[in-house]
Amino acid sequence: MIIHIIRHTTPEVELGTCYGQTDLPLAETFEQEAKQVTKKLFDHYDAVYTSPLQRCSRLSEKLESPHHITDQRLMEYDFGDWELVPWSDFKSDAAQTWMNNFVDQPAPNGDSLLTMQSRVADFWAYLLSCEYETVAVVSHSGVLRLIHGAILETPLTHLFRLQLDFGSVLEAKFDKKSELITIKHL
Repeated sequence: MIIHIIRHTTPEVELGTCYGQTDLPLAETFEQEAKQVTKKLFDHYDAVYTSPLQRCSRLSEKLESPHHITDQRLMEYDFGDWELVPWSDFKSDAAQTWMNNFVDQPAPNGDSLLTMQSRVADFWAYLLSCEYETVAVVSHSGVLRLIHGAILETPLTHLFRLQLDFGSVLEAKFDKKSELITIKHL
């Protein structure tokens, strides 16, 4: 199975703003960016999975497939009370406590990275059990990092060492017989 894991294009949000599960509109450059992304992809997929947020679902609509599936497990990290707060405002004791232990510590009224990892791992295990030859997954940088990290057995504390620009594409190849998974950045 070949799986293209795609980060959404640029959202319409002020640079330096913390956002995760906020359903942001896309930047005016969406059509141009979508064309650049789709040049890297197959003309047709057995299935396309997407986060329900419009910054992912709109890009997924550009992909040809008989099966378009929206999956909540592909949502970005939930920053809770910190959604749409400028990162420069993260100066409180609570913010520092979270930054010192973002793996275990949830954002106020939001996710912990362990909670997010659990739901993404559940999706990934499900996907690998399917009988597709080609699949596209349109999601967010946090989800891509978690999948990449799972394949390479990267500690959660090191996930942010992977740079993923808007429109980034990872290609995972899964051999069911050997259960070997390889991954590369397209």
